[in-house]
Amino acid sequence: MELVSTASFFDLQQFEDVFKEHYSILFRYVKSIVKDDDQAKDVLSDLFLNLWLQKDKLQIQNIKAYLFRSARNAALKSLNARSADALIEDCWDITEDAFNPLERIVAKESVKIVEELMNKLPTTRKEIIHLRLCGLKNHEIAKALDITEKKVEYNMREAIEQLSYYMHNSNYDKATIAGGLMLINIIFTLI
Repeated sequence: MELVSTASFFDLQQFEDVFKEHYSILFRYVKSIVKDDDQAKDVLSDLFLNLWLQKDKLQIQNIKAYLFRSARNAALKSLNARSADALIEDCWDITEDAFNPLERIVAKESVKIVEELMNKLPTTRKEIIHLRLCGLKNHEIAKALDITEKKVEYNMREAIEQLSYYMHNSNYDKATIAGGLMLINIIFTLI
């Protein structure tokens, strides 16, 4: 359900479908900004309530990009001056069922290292990488961040170069870093 106009939300079932399709990934994204489950739920509740209440006035071309941009703006607004930097470990949801104890320790350490490396990136680049991991395409990221697609491509290239530089010049085990990157990609692919 990518192309949505005002008429699409007159149907409650279509609205519920949009909610069910996007809530989980939006929750993870908002939680990575606000770092609190309840606050993330509040942000998304307000977002979807406003979407429903404003359904007659909105002209939405790409619902996914619209939701991510709205979620980002609402999350940053809810922080009131707090930083929107690091991805919280709980967001990755490394459960006991998925790994044996040793694998879980390595997985958590790998994700922690990748987060540290990503936190060295400028805010825009970090956010672009995060949105890419959430499954958005360049044009959707551009709309979500209200920048051009060329700027997304440029910042993506620069972020990858920076991460590569940080990885090569860090004291971390390269296999651990690679494992963390793979784990993050797998987790976001399953969402």
